[in-house]
Amino acid sequence: MIPATILSEALGFNPFDASQPTLAVPQAVFSFLLQSYLAQLPFDEAAYLTANPDVAQAVQDGEFDSGLSHFLQIGYQEERGGFGSDFQEDWYLQQNTDVAVAVRLGDWPSGQAHYQAHGKQEGRCPSPTVRAVYEQWQALLNQHPSPKTSK
Repeated sequence: MIPATILSEALGFNPFDASQPTLAVPQAVFSFLLQSYLAQLPFDEAAYLTANPDVAQAVQDGEFDSGLSHFLQIGYQEERGGFGSDFQEDWYLQQNTDVAVAVRLGDWPSGQAHYQAHGKQEGRCPSPTVRAVYEQWQALLNQHPSPKTSK
């Protein structure tokens, strides 16, 4: 684990000073922290490679050591699916009645198709197992909107 003092000094912030609402983080540091976080999450290698045949081919060709390696390097940023994100169709439709109506009317073939095309980017939660994390992120983002969204 990175000692808090080293990280805060490297980034030039005081973790006990709440008056500093934003923090500029070098991209390399952010990428390292993000990859470290993602590496701790459950990952289904077989499901990821099945859902992403181009990645399976790239692994077979030696371009990546594994599907996880691909996901950590670029798959997350590309919003690749199939790593075991635990989508629950019935629950998603129950939580998103507008999508349920669209599925019944034939506008969408399924809730999962909607989630992949729009729901993910809209911050809609895919299942009850990750609901608490989604709610924490939404609360945090509502308290601290990015400069792009707060204009």
